[in-house]
Amino acid sequence: MSTLSPDQWQVLSPYLDEALTMTEQERSAWLTSLRTESPELVEQLEMLFREHRSLSEEGFLEKRSAGLPGRAGLAGQRLGVYTLLSQIGQGGMGSVWLAERNDGRFERRVAVKFLNLALMGKGGEERFKREGRILALLVHSNIAELVDAGVSQAGQPYLVLEHIEGDNIDRYCDQHRLSVAARIRLFLEVLGAVAKAHANLIVHRDLKPSNVLVRSDGQVKLLDFGIAKLLEAEGQPGEATHLTVEGGRAMTPEYAAPEQLIGEAVTTATDVYTLGVLLYVLLTGQHPAGSGPHTPADLMKAVVETQPTRPSDMVAPSRTNREITTTRSTNRATTPERLHRLLRGDLDTIVAKALKKDPSERYSSVTALADDLRRYLRNEPISAQPDTLAYRTAKFVRRHRGAVALATLALVTTAAGVVGTLIQARTARTQRDFALHQLARAERLNDLNDLLLTDLAPAGKPLTPNELVEREEHIVEREHYDNAANHVEMMISIGDQYAGNEENTKGLRVLQEAYQLSRGLPERSVRAKASCGLAGAMVTVGESARAESLFQEGFRELPNQPQFGSDRVFCLVYGSWIAYTNGDSKEAIARAQTAEQVVKESPAHSPVEELTVLIQLAAAYGAAARFSEAISVFERASVLMVNLGYDETQRAANLFNDWGLTLYFAGRPLEAEKAYRRAIDICRTNQREDEVPPTLLNNYSLVLRELGHLPEAAAYADRAYAKAQSEHDQMLADLTILQRARVYRDQHHFTRASAMLAEVEPRMRRALPPGHYRFATLTSDQALLAQAKGDLPTALQLADQAVALDEAAIKAGGQGAAFLPILLVRRSAVELEVGGREQAAADAARALDLLQTAAQPGTFSCNAGRAYLALGRALQSEGKLDQAHTAFRSASEHLQRTVGPDHPDTRSAREMAESVTQRR
Repeated sequence: MSTLSPDQWQVLSPYLDEALTMTEQERSAWLTSLRTESPELVEQLEMLFREHRSLSEEGFLEKRSAGLPGRAGLAGQRLGVYTLLSQIGQGGMGSVWLAERNDGRFERRVAVKFLNLALMGKGGEERFKREGRILALLVHSNIAELVDAGVSQAGQPYLVLEHIEGDNIDRYCDQHRLSVAARIRLFLEVLGAVAKAHANLIVHRDLKPSNVLVRSDGQVKLLDFGIAKLLEAEGQPGEATHLTVEGGRAMTPEYAAPEQLIGEAVTTATDVYTLGVLLYVLLTGQHPAGSGPHTPADLMKAVVETQPTRPSDMVAPSRTNREITTTRSTNRATTPERLHRLLRGDLDTIVAKALKKDPSERYSSVTALADDLRRYLRNEPISAQPDTLAYRTAKFVRRHRGAVALATLALVTTAAGVVGTLIQARTARTQRDFALHQLARAERLNDLNDLLLTDLAPAGKPLTPNELVEREEHIVEREHYDNAANHVEMMISIGDQYAGNEENTKGLRVLQEAYQLSRGLPERSVRAKASCGLAGAMVTVGESARAESLFQEGFRELPNQPQFGSDRVFCLVYGSWIAYTNGDSKEAIARAQTAEQVVKESPAHSPVEELTVLIQLAAAYGAAARFSEAISVFERASVLMVNLGYDETQRAANLFNDWGLTLYFAGRPLEAEKAYRRAIDICRTNQREDEVPPTLLNNYSLVLRELGHLPEAAAYADRAYAKAQSEHDQMLADLTILQRARVYRDQHHFTRASAMLAEVEPRMRRALPPGHYRFATLTSDQALLAQAKGDLPTALQLADQAVALDEAAIKAGGQGAAFLPILLVRRSAVELEVGGREQAAADAARALDLLQTAAQPGTFSCNAGRAYLALGRALQSEGKLDQAHTAFRSASEHLQRTVGPDHPDTRSAREMAESVTQRR
């Protein structure tokens, strides 16, 4: 067997990692291309491959207990309470296996990491033993959890770690086409986890994409602290002890800091450098050393001596062929030119500071790097940038882009009116007048806000948002105005604020008055906004047809010209919401997408407008069961929310409310509950949550019921109903009645549940257009009630009607796709009770097919869990025990992750799986 020095293994290890994932044919082609760069390296690799084949043929894995576990040799073997399933990773340091625990207490899939003692020697074994102690100190939501540790009967040490189903952070960002800002936001989670490790005196040392995974729900998880070291020095501070030097060899050269390659002391600055490399890759799609492959000598020279190319220059359109730059920019949701501009300046400076060759010149800590990235996202001056007047001025312009652009527009159009031709002068005057009108309105709003926040608020007396809006309305009512258009716009603003705070009666009154006053005005934009604002208010009183008519009336007033862009966005957002409420998901998405395009094309781009549009677009996607798109847009909106400083405002509460509803529809109630709690915490002004809007209270009740917390769900539904009634929001009141009926049914109060369903049905038929998907959900609720009361023939008839109604709504282009799998699972349960085994299995299988088609790979859903549970029961009744067992196992996994291990459905799935196991 060949004998290689530790330094040689250090160089060869990453190439072995890559080669072991290839087929023989792929490996041969790869070695041929690599041979021209480094024939000596290829010779060493081929020698190792020959030895690997020889040892495998000799049964090396069976004869050597200290060797690296093979791909198939250990499958099915037990390691304490864990059963090894399959190998999922292998490298120079060791191998990783997928395993499961199934000892009757609970089920869980884990990753078991074995140490390659044959390759690493005594020093490596000591590093592996330390990993258990190190990970025990690291309790953080973004760090993989240490579950267990031990030594196998063969003397092989191992760790049992949380199994992360996710993708490398760079691939995840590219696959989801995350923007530069979204990538930075994700990277900030990585920095938070590393900062936690540094706070515990632990350096990671190997921060590369394969050690930073992102789950399907977007959560970052850091892996593999096996090469970390405790920072307590064995000698003097900064002295390179034996432990430091020996541990420092465990690394990946491409992501190593200069001091690691030349054998100097490793500190927290080492992680800052490797994080800089990772950030460079996320921003540019390229390693700082350029495209590979690199020989070991070239790589070392690049890391230790060569200054990396600036990120903005690396992505410059002229640097490489157009196809590559276009692909990279598309993966970052932009164009090559814009990507170059985005990276130029602050991001160039941040990355350059993190990648300084001298550790003392880098950021002093991971937290300092994170602070600068957050300043960049907020368009604030960064600490690494020279503090010049020109630089601070540029930042001011970016933070206040709308106001500056508006003032610039007024100046430019005025100049154009002086020097242009007659036609150009007329156009310029029109634009100038429009700009001056907007400036006058903005000035009036600023004066009013100053008055409200200083002169009218009594000293030491807090005012609620609604009280401030009431004072604003009182002032506007009494003003003697010489500009009627400005007065109407102020009223529209007040009505819109009332609506945002769910003061629907007040909002409707003000908007009706604004609409009447606007009819005689010449300004088309004011007439349009008055119509669209009133349209939104009409939805709350159940006047859906009138709302759509008013939207169409207002939107027709607005020409497709730049100066009307903001007004078009205002109307389109309301129009999308009206279509959403009417169950027309296709039109809701189309209107929101049009609004987004108008915002992008506006010469005076408003981040606040963009935020409003993104929230509505995400909600529309969610209602159409396009969950991955909805969550992606919510993530973009969340980043923008933080950048604007709106993360503790009513707008933030609305975002988390809508996000929670999407997660609820997607079958992820545990995540939805967190989103709703965040929204409630933002809204409430006291422990009784008096200021929380009724919509949020009702939605929270939905999730509480889904999680089995029935008393709390009933309390929140009752409070939501009382508030909806007091605010004359009849549509919401009807929804709360439905929710209360569901809770009463679950509590076996069948008479009260029946009375509530009978009360709400005629009102829904008056308020909603024929064919609305909510009639399907109402019918399904009636079917569930009949089933609970034991009236199975009626239950089956109603379940059939519910499915038919929902299918018709979907076919007509409306909402309902998110509910069809749920309705099929409910019908499957009734069919099984009446003896229809085949029909029950077919409905459950169809529900699963619909859910899997719509879901991203690797995601979990309680809807899928219940579909698997229904399928397992049907298969069990048919005597297909093996298939039933598989279905019950899948049900348990989905339900445990989405509603918790103690939920009745989770327990039922687990018990059914155990029961089938005993019968097989």
